[in-house]
Amino acid sequence: MNEAAAFDTLTRLNIKGLMQTRTVTILFVMAIGVFLSAGALAAQPSEAPGSHEADHEVYSPSVTPAIYLVNFIILYMANPDLAAYMPAYKAPIPQPLVDCLEQNPMGCPWADYRQYFDEQVIDHRNCFWPDMCQEDPRWAHLAPRKVTRPEQINEPLERRRADQLAHILGIDESMIFTDAQYHCVIGTPPRDPDREIIFRCIYNLTNPNGNAAIPLSSYGLNITDQGDVRSICAPCAPCLEFNALFEGRLEEIFAECGCLDKFLRVLAETQLPQFIEDGQLCQQSGGTACLIETNCAGNGH
Repeated sequence: MNEAAAFDTLTRLNIKGLMQTRTVTILFVMAIGVFLSAGALAAQPSEAPGSHEADHEVYSPSVTPAIYLVNFIILYMANPDLAAYMPAYKAPIPQPLVDCLEQNPMGCPWADYRQYFDEQVIDHRNCFWPDMCQEDPRWAHLAPRKVTRPEQINEPLERRRADQLAHILGIDESMIFTDAQYHCVIGTPPRDPDREIIFRCIYNLTNPNGNAAIPLSSYGLNITDQGDVRSICAPCAPCLEFNALFEGRLEEIFAECGCLDKFLRVLAETQLPQFIEDGQLCQQSGGTACLIETNCAGNGH
């Protein structure tokens, strides 16, 4: 399919209109990137949980079912090896950090809060997403499960499980970008601003054990160059800035790189549009700090 035909197909499917209505953070990433420099407000760690009841846990939206599956589909389409770095399990964010991020969404000093990750106790309670983050059960079970053992924290999905998940979601080899298409999409230095956003977003989604100096993938968090920890969809984060690319620039990049037809097939033949729609409601409920609170039941110890 040539570029003109690809855009004609895109117009007929009204994909651009679809993209413009989505405000969910579609955390599309395509290469092992670098930490993003971003300013953050200094804050001191809380001594104990204060703003939430003990029957709640807090997570990043990136590990909720719909948003996780959006990220996985697009990343696997771009490069299956990168999708294999997505988290296999989810872990609740320590409450003292939650309290800080709600006051300082741009980030809190990692040095002050690292201790809460080192001391974290595995909680075995059953916790449930709020209604706006619920997903159809046939898809919800494909998202990361809650950790039950310390060694599962920040464990990568790995290629075998990534391939299995892709098959279940309806992704076939003909939808995957070639190496040349992939490198065209991410660009080479000096990159234009849009490709720089795509490139820098990678670390925020694929920072598990073995692929990051400070692995935080199960939490949906990342560390800035200033040493602050924050949600990967916090204000000014590159993955949040990626939203603007869905207003048209993303289709243009795909067309320039000869892979727009593959993206259109993914939209037409997988649940990606539905996951985007469902994820929008969940993302919006996360507030400025971009955090999702669950309801828990039972004794966690």
